[in-house]
Amino acid sequence: MQLALRIMDTLAGWCRSPFGKLTLLIMVMLGSSTVGFWYFEHYPNGEIHDLFGALWWAVVTLTTVGYGDMVPGTVGGKIMGVFVMICGIGLVSTLTGNLASMLVERKARKRKGLLKVNLTNHVIIVGWNEFGLELIAALRDNHVIGSGQKGRSDLVLVNALPADNREAIAFQLEMGEHLHFVHGAITNESVLQRSGIARAKVVYLLSQHEEQSSKDADQETLYAALAIRELSSQVPLYGEVALPENRKHMLRAGVNEILVHGQLTSLILGLMGANPSMWTFLQEILGMRGNNHMGFKTLTREEQQLNWGDLMTQFRANHQLPLALCHVSKQLSLEDVLDESSALDQFILELFESSGQETSMGQSGPSVLANPPDDESLAGYDAVLFLYPGATR
Repeated sequence: MQLALRIMDTLAGWCRSPFGKLTLLIMVMLGSSTVGFWYFEHYPNGEIHDLFGALWWAVVTLTTVGYGDMVPGTVGGKIMGVFVMICGIGLVSTLTGNLASMLVERKARKRKGLLKVNLTNHVIIVGWNEFGLELIAALRDNHVIGSGQKGRSDLVLVNALPADNREAIAFQLEMGEHLHFVHGAITNESVLQRSGIARAKVVYLLSQHEEQSSKDADQETLYAALAIRELSSQVPLYGEVALPENRKHMLRAGVNEILVHGQLTSLILGLMGANPSMWTFLQEILGMRGNNHMGFKTLTREEQQLNWGDLMTQFRANHQLPLALCHVSKQLSLEDVLDESSALDQFILELFESSGQETSMGQSGPSVLANPPDDESLAGYDAVLFLYPGATR
């Protein structure tokens, strides 16, 4: 019963729209002209023997195609033909104009980021800063996003950038129909919902520290993380903060992995101070000098029965170098991130439990054991990180 009422409401709303009214008028015109033509031309020696033939004549005449395979032979049929032809010129032209207008308007709304994104397994970047284009370049180089090929995903950008900036980004990326914009405040749940957060493959949360102070930027990022987790507790969420002290707050908000803005740069500069070749080595591994040599492989059940030394032998036989073992992820709950010694944290946990709210926060980020000893068992690990040969793959 409710489904029938919803269908009726949908049809009523459609009929109230200009396009719906026009379509309904054309259907009424086709129906009446079909019956009228059949009435006047349905006689023993006439060309019309059934309603389908009359409908064929009505469609051909209304659309001004005029095949001439059926010609009215009565005065009433000819009058009906004149009436249909005159009405057809206006109705079909108006319908064509409305369709063209709707397509243009839809394209304009899509470019403005006002349409809902109907995608699955896509990548979302929430917020924007000067490193946004570099992040997208890295995603493309690692075949995470691309032109819709197997294993690649569409990209959705959620931000409040002006139209000119969005146009410039679209021009630089050259992703065509595989790039989508959602315009609005990143802390607004309705804006985030339009991006299809619940169906996304992964979400990146960028700090908008260029437009405001570091403190305000981190506060906005935190609110955005909470809104994202409200819409989806399972989607992998990676983000950055401007101030190191806010990292723990982001973890409590359900972000899987956090980078402190500029922290990685400081670490690399420190390595370069110790030995300049360190940075060259990292560039080579990360693909900044060509191909990305880093690889990821899920361990099979047979491989999980081995130890690190045995796995090393197998990989070296294929000219590959294992680097680390990893646990891909685990289910993270509110209890994992709250401090047992903090009265405030315990009060928050009690509020969740007393109100019957779930304390699940989705999946935590991976844990990695680099260069384990040869006798390390692989039974408790999910995957291995390794290097491809130095030659181009």
